[in-house]
Amino acid sequence: MKRAVRPLTPFAAEFLQLVPKARFVVQQFDGWQRASCRPIRQLESAEIEQFLQRLAKAAGADNVPAQRRTRARVLKYFEWLHARDLFRFDPRTAWPRSNFPLPPQAQRFLDLLAPTHSRSTVNQHRTNLRQFHIWLEANGRAVPGINREKIESWLQWLNTRGLAASTRVHSIQQVRAYIEWLQDEQLLPAPPHDLIRGSDLPKLPKYLPRPVPPDVDAVLQRRFKSSRCTYQLGLLLMRRTGLRVGELANLPFNCVHTDHAGNTLLKVPLGKLATERLVPLDPKTVKLVSKLRRQGPRRRTLLLVAPNSRRVRYDVFREALNKACRGLTFAEPMTTHRLRHTYATSLLAAGMSLPSVMRLLGHTDYRMTLRYAAITDSTVFTEFTSALERSAERYPTVASPKAPAAIPQPLTILLDLVRHVKKFAADNTLDPRLTKNLLQRLRRLHADLRKATRTFGR
Repeated sequence: MKRAVRPLTPFAAEFLQLVPKARFVVQQFDGWQRASCRPIRQLESAEIEQFLQRLAKAAGADNVPAQRRTRARVLKYFEWLHARDLFRFDPRTAWPRSNFPLPPQAQRFLDLLAPTHSRSTVNQHRTNLRQFHIWLEANGRAVPGINREKIESWLQWLNTRGLAASTRVHSIQQVRAYIEWLQDEQLLPAPPHDLIRGSDLPKLPKYLPRPVPPDVDAVLQRRFKSSRCTYQLGLLLMRRTGLRVGELANLPFNCVHTDHAGNTLLKVPLGKLATERLVPLDPKTVKLVSKLRRQGPRRRTLLLVAPNSRRVRYDVFREALNKACRGLTFAEPMTTHRLRHTYATSLLAAGMSLPSVMRLLGHTDYRMTLRYAAITDSTVFTEFTSALERSAERYPTVASPKAPAAIPQPLTILLDLVRHVKKFAADNTLDPRLTKNLLQRLRRLHADLRKATRTFGR
């Protein structure tokens, strides 16, 4: 027996007659409201925000275009309800990326950023400033009236929304820049350093890169190579060159260059850090690029294009990766960026220097590349052992012909080893955290051995 479908509320049915394509979002909201047992005129902004987060999951976590269409339709529905006095608040305040109007001073601040910042950075500032002004309006505050107490409440609100620490750091930093500009323009009486302090920034977790294990990496590369899917072949190119997924999607059709020495290089366009770079290609990768150029329409500007000859969306690459990973076991979730991690760690493990890997990855700060060195312990300790051997050969012990050679004491050897590790780490710019852990283990071993020696000597 089929379950009876409950009829929609009158205002929901009326809106569907105007916008039939919004049936999914209208039914989702109608069912959610009935389950919450809350009259529509008593709903608050925080409850609507919870519903929007739930609706995004229902639309599909990996389907970004579907999420955007769903969000646009539900916000249009909410604005229609607000125009009929069914919502007692502006529904645009429930979603930071809505079309909530920014005040003139905030728009002027964004206009001043445009000449010196990328479009994505300006858009990020716009989102965070809109979020900040949404909170101010919801709490009945204006910019000139904010104080430290209100800023603390805003910081708590950011935390309760479940945002990642990195997201909150960007939001706080960009709002602080906006407040400093307001103070320079004499639009804010309170000093900006009294409103937002350095201690307000959450501590960022330092995650290590997550390379794919060598055995799984070999299987995955074989699957990519034998696949007829263009996007999986693109992922193989990403694995062999260390590209970011955005760089792969923007890779031009004529991306292969040959230098004066006859070396074949892949020219990576401006990407995340606004830097170009050249990546050497081996013969197999050159054939792979040639194969990708033969697939798809002949007249195109990008190496990889969607069926509509447009840029490939990121979720398409994620879906292609998920298909290639079926049946494989991973300790952590598999992502396209892990292919880049695998590329970097395999080069470091093979003995490539840190500066060279830094150039191949397009890093602008050596500390970004040092994260990869932190997980190649075998390479570090191999170099450390060989350095000890070379040091012993370079400084041989000269024994006196009249007296027998002194037998080195274990405690002295450990102290010498501690000093050598410090010097070796400083000369070769090893990971400070890895060096610190090694020194702590050596010092503990020295203390334990000294304690045991005293015990046995009694």
